[in-house]
Amino acid sequence: MTRFSLTEMPRKKSRKASTPKGDCYEAAGKFILNLSLLHMDEEGEVAGSEAKAEGLILVHAEVRGQGPMEGVNFGHAFVVEQVAGIEIVIDKSNGRDIRLPKPFYYMIGGIEDIGNYHEYTPTEMFRNMLKYKHWGPWDLKTSSGL
Repeated sequence: MTRFSLTEMPRKKSRKASTPKGDCYEAAGKFILNLSLLHMDEEGEVAGSEAKAEGLILVHAEVRGQGPMEGVNFGHAFVVEQVAGIEIVIDKSNGRDIRLPKPFYYMIGGIEDIGNYHEYTPTEMFRNMLKYKHWGPWDLKTSSGL
């Protein structure tokens, strides 16, 4: 039987050479995995200490670029967590640990304006990782192809 390791999962090959460099899909996925210590049973349900990941949502979104990427929309991944009734975005990409209120983060990235995002529970994330054998994106198609 072939073993499959989520920690050694390859990154999805970029579709264009001009794709923004980054590790956001892997970083967001690993953040949830590290918190939840996910294990899938024979029925495809998550077992184990999922309680640590309760309330976490993985988001793959088309965002509006800033700085050198200004004017270019591209795909990005981050986590949304409920903290005392407030939704906080956690962005672990490129070694950062950005934590901002969801409305503010979504405004900066134009996420609601663009309206192209997909949300995944830890169980849905785990199933997609096993199905596609990469960190993402799985369903997101951006207007720029990035």
